[in-house]
Amino acid sequence: MRSSKWLLPLMLLTCQVLLHRLVKGEESHCTSVAGMVKLLDLEAQLIDNLADYADELEKKLDIVKRSIASMRLENDRARGSTEEYLSNPLNSFSLIRRMNRDWTIWQLYIDDPVGLTQMEKIQELREHMPTSTDVEEAVTALDRIQSTYGLQVAEIAHGLLDGRQYNVSLTALDTYAMGQILFDQGNYWAAAGWLYQSIVLMEVYTISAPLEVSKTEVRMVYAEALLKLNQNADALKVVNIALADKPHDIKLLLKKSEIETMIRTDTKNQAPKVQQGATEAYKMGCRGQFPPSVDGRLHCRYNSTTSPFLILAPLKMELVGLDPYMVLYHDVLSAAEIKELQGMATPGLKRATVFQAASGRNEVVKTRTSKVTWFPDSYSPLTVRLNARISDMTGFNLYGSEMLQLMNYGLGGHYDKHYDFFNQTNSNITLMSGDRIATVLFYLSDVEQGGATVFPNIQTAVFPQRGSVIMWYNLNDDGKPNTQTLHAACPVIVGSKWVCNKWIREREQIFSRPCLKRRK
Repeated sequence: MRSSKWLLPLMLLTCQVLLHRLVKGEESHCTSVAGMVKLLDLEAQLIDNLADYADELEKKLDIVKRSIASMRLENDRARGSTEEYLSNPLNSFSLIRRMNRDWTIWQLYIDDPVGLTQMEKIQELREHMPTSTDVEEAVTALDRIQSTYGLQVAEIAHGLLDGRQYNVSLTALDTYAMGQILFDQGNYWAAAGWLYQSIVLMEVYTISAPLEVSKTEVRMVYAEALLKLNQNADALKVVNIALADKPHDIKLLLKKSEIETMIRTDTKNQAPKVQQGATEAYKMGCRGQFPPSVDGRLHCRYNSTTSPFLILAPLKMELVGLDPYMVLYHDVLSAAEIKELQGMATPGLKRATVFQAASGRNEVVKTRTSKVTWFPDSYSPLTVRLNARISDMTGFNLYGSEMLQLMNYGLGGHYDKHYDFFNQTNSNITLMSGDRIATVLFYLSDVEQGGATVFPNIQTAVFPQRGSVIMWYNLNDDGKPNTQTLHAACPVIVGSKWVCNKWIREREQIFSRPCLKRRK
């Protein structure tokens, strides 16, 4: 396979970079759109560096071509009248000197590599490039988008995302990488779809050197995926098609013999089970398929009663649900405030973590893909105003509550189904300030497609609206966790989703919510 010669050097470089980044503790690239912006600048540097390499090649090529022209002119003159040419001692001397000295220099010139400076530059920038782990996360993210929203591989490859056509498409190399990595992850159903799409694209488009991949290589991996799915007859068809192009390929002939034996002996692989039946509530919510609420008690109004300040500046409030109590405030943040918040957050964004009760620590998990940063309540005049606004909306005392958390979601960014409450009565995490009585979530951006906040147990979905805020209670009136608050952040299909949230603790609400039982 022509691409195999690059595999070992690529693996070695990837291992070096991954080790370096693990030591430095750097974060992944695809979990935040804001974090990926710098990759475009990095790619621009690499392209400029490659252009410099091309310039050096052109200079060397120009020197070689000009020298060939003059040398050929002299050689043609000599061969046109060989005896006369060589009988002249000056010509003879010059020929001997050229053959002894000049061609030694030319040998050294040819052997002198072009692009060492550019190679060093690439190596210098490599520590900032995505690693194989980043690529695997990106593949998982795209697969998450596909499965959550029920998209077709061919449509995704041609830029049709959930009914909207974009002026973008994937290459055969893109789809092949998807198939390879999904195969390695054991997701054979998804892998087969992407590998087939790669074969389709390779029939239409040619992959230029040095990136070319042989069709035989892709077909072999596709056949392996089909075998994993117990589709032996289809796998044999794929191998036979590959043999039509390379009838004497020993690997293909051996694979054909192996599959034919499997078919004759009815040897079956254990294919992974595919879930059938109705789409789960979470996916229905992400797709906007929840039925509209018919509860006549839900309404919209101007809230001017929660705090004295709202008498002067009431907020537009939409009552979304009663169990749990959930309200949506509209036009809470100005464009200038949103821009300032995003500017504050971008430099400090780090991979989001989740509290794990088993370990008692916050850890990076695959169920939450975004980047976050935290700001103390008194960090700036804006954070002070924001917390005052939260108090106005909720009527709660924010003393002892958690800091403001700003998040940016990246490629397929999501947060799987979870609760915000801890339900850890004797834990250090709730001992001082109690559990999280309420969640306040600001939407700092519209999201072109996807990114809804879904509550599957109550079949409610809230889609991001720039400047709006969703607030809900995580605890019942007796202070016990409300399991109806199960929620998730759906994968972002297209767009950059920015949110800011505040988790309010229960202990300081003893006078504003006296029905709560004080935890011991």
